[in-house]
Amino acid sequence: MRHYIFALIFAFAALPGWSAALADPGTSAERVSRASSVDNGYGAVTISIRSELYLDDPLYVYFLREGGSIANDADVIRFERRQGFFAFGNDTVSFQIRTFQLRPGTYRLIAHGMNCPKIPAEDERCLVDVPGIAGAQELSRPSRGYSEIAPTFEVVAGSMTYAGDFALTARNTVEWSEIPHGELSRTRRSFGRLPTAPEPVVPGEFRLKYGLNARTYEDDRNRRY
Repeated sequence: MRHYIFALIFAFAALPGWSAALADPGTSAERVSRASSVDNGYGAVTISIRSELYLDDPLYVYFLREGGSIANDADVIRFERRQGFFAFGNDTVSFQIRTFQLRPGTYRLIAHGMNCPKIPAEDERCLVDVPGIAGAQELSRPSRGYSEIAPTFEVVAGSMTYAGDFALTARNTVEWSEIPHGELSRTRRSFGRLPTAPEPVVPGEFRLKYGLNARTYEDDRNRRY
């Protein structure tokens, strides 16, 4: 039934006026594959996004560049994770190492969201009215905004930032952990000539304390996920 509902969303998205309303906020970061791919004046960032919740739609994790505004998409960088096309069940608990180039600056985690039409404010949940046969139905989506004490990472021009792993848990929180050294061997070979930028700053309450377990999620009156 859930898949039928979201098929209707895509159908309505084709109607005039809907595309703007459903546009993803923020700017998608540009991937790079080797040190020579990083443009002058930019720094490289290696990051992993995971989820123990099954993702019907892409999960976006948003970071705000220090001194910027959430209202300006150019100041907000989004990283994403989605289910594998051929996956049977949830395959998003594994690390997915990606490297991007970003403008220098300090970037702070501000929110996460899935199928969310905006960036959630601090502690805000995203509720979406979905058209259905019996009328509109309100659904909650995995989403949350974070305070100013959330994790940050620094991007330095011509350097590599190992930002770590940001995982969506069944507690509807994004929590941080280091990427295991063995997962970074290929990245270190491709970007080895770049100096390393400072380590991310992560308060204790944002550190992942338990391993991830593949789960589904349910949206009901108790907002379970």
